[in-house]
Amino acid sequence: MRKGVGTGTEGKIRGVEQEYPVSAKAGLNPSLLVNAAIQGLKRRRFSRDVKWDTTTEVSQEARESRITSSFGENGCRIYNDMGHLEISTPSYNNPFDAVAYDKASEIYAFIGSREASRTLKKKVTIHKNNVANFFTRAAISSATGGSLRIGKGEKVQTNTYATHGNIITKREACEDWSRVEKALIPWVVTRILFTGAGDVVSGKTIGKEGVKFVISPRAMFVVQKSSLSTTVGRGILNTRDQPHAARKYWRLHDIHYEALRSEYAIFLRDIAQAMVICAFELGFLDDAPEIEDPVRTIKEISLDTQECEWKIKLKNGGKTDAVSILLFYLEAIEKMYEEKVVEGEWDKKGRKCLKEVIEKLEARHVEECVDGIDWVTKLALLVNYEPKSASEGISICNQYALLDESVMYYIGDSDESLKGSCLFNPKESQAFAKRELPEVEWSSLSDRVKYALSNAPEQTRDFFKAELLRRYGSHVKCVSWSTMVLNEAKIMLDEPFMLNKEEMWAGMVEGREIEELLSVAKRLYPDKVIY
Repeated sequence: MRKGVGTGTEGKIRGVEQEYPVSAKAGLNPSLLVNAAIQGLKRRRFSRDVKWDTTTEVSQEARESRITSSFGENGCRIYNDMGHLEISTPSYNNPFDAVAYDKASEIYAFIGSREASRTLKKKVTIHKNNVANFFTRAAISSATGGSLRIGKGEKVQTNTYATHGNIITKREACEDWSRVEKALIPWVVTRILFTGAGDVVSGKTIGKEGVKFVISPRAMFVVQKSSLSTTVGRGILNTRDQPHAARKYWRLHDIHYEALRSEYAIFLRDIAQAMVICAFELGFLDDAPEIEDPVRTIKEISLDTQECEWKIKLKNGGKTDAVSILLFYLEAIEKMYEEKVVEGEWDKKGRKCLKEVIEKLEARHVEECVDGIDWVTKLALLVNYEPKSASEGISICNQYALLDESVMYYIGDSDESLKGSCLFNPKESQAFAKRELPEVEWSSLSDRVKYALSNAPEQTRDFFKAELLRRYGSHVKCVSWSTMVLNEAKIMLDEPFMLNKEEMWAGMVEGREIEELLSVAKRLYPDKVIY
């Protein structure tokens, strides 16, 4: 086993891409706002310009080859993607880092918006959500039956922004895509009960007049089981074959992650996904229950925020509910640990957490998940504030998604801890995480987020990339997720855990010539350093 890699899910490398919509009341071009935010991050020395190497990647979207990237000090990629700010976290391998690097990205995004405001002399705001609703004129209407009605003749347009999850798995497990669909589609359809971000979507999306609060805004834009594109004709699963690693790997590109704020939800989403993918690779999900119409079902579950019946019709004619399918995955995971996999500490914490949340959902005690599951928290806010119109309901959800001064709470900035206007309360959210996950040292999260602002995770290849750019940036010609091209050599970083801190720290001596550093890397990986 390679140094730095633990048992169970710690052997799974993963990361998240988050698209942040940036806006200003002045009606400025979104790309102008995003570019100003990126320039602000560079001024504050949170990122630097890099040339992104696309020669080793196969891009399914033509526009991606033209994207200009900057490289965050923590190993993330920051860029302007079609007029929104996209931040792709560095690679990590445990759920605590999933939370820390997610919060570091929120802080990057907020600081970028603040710097853009100073540059443009206009108030620039940034949100962490997946939909934006636009009215042709102000809506004045009442909330009834979970729906927010709009006046006759009103039109609402809903734009969607993505949150993509990535996890590197074994190529051999993904070569038969029908097997992938059978094993994972029921999981993606039903996990929204604890991973759904919640938001309001327009009548066109829900098939009726007005707007409605839904569990998963992303679910409402699904049109097929699998798709290659991430922007049109979206599937429940994405078939993109771009491993960002050696060809023996497949990067499962999950386009139905969602913009979560709660530490508990981010933690649970990450560890549950890692456990499910491990079980999938080992064949424990091959007999997953098949849903008759998964596209229709994911939307119906998402719409059911009132009765919480979450009904599902199976392909064999049977009927069940979403929680029963989640129980299938939990039982498969438990069987995997009993028979095949050594359970690591994060696995133990994650399995217990998944079991407990499923028990709450089975009892329909969703009210116990306020401040822990994002859609439940947003729904509670809507009930509390009683919006009188569609625009008010949308505003409440947007205020929850707003990234403002309150994000500084995560680095212990007491002067700016909670003075913002955001309806997401990090203090209450962390209190929920501490209560439901007492085995996790949440008291150390602030230190970990501080670390994550300027450093890559120690266990993965991104440690080497970030440190090499920091110390020898003038030698770097271009980078990608799996390559670094220097003046002196090309380094193939196609093994996700290679050149991590444990392997390379002794070679990272201040003042050492880059040739000496490359010599250390060459000794460890003779075929990966090419002169």
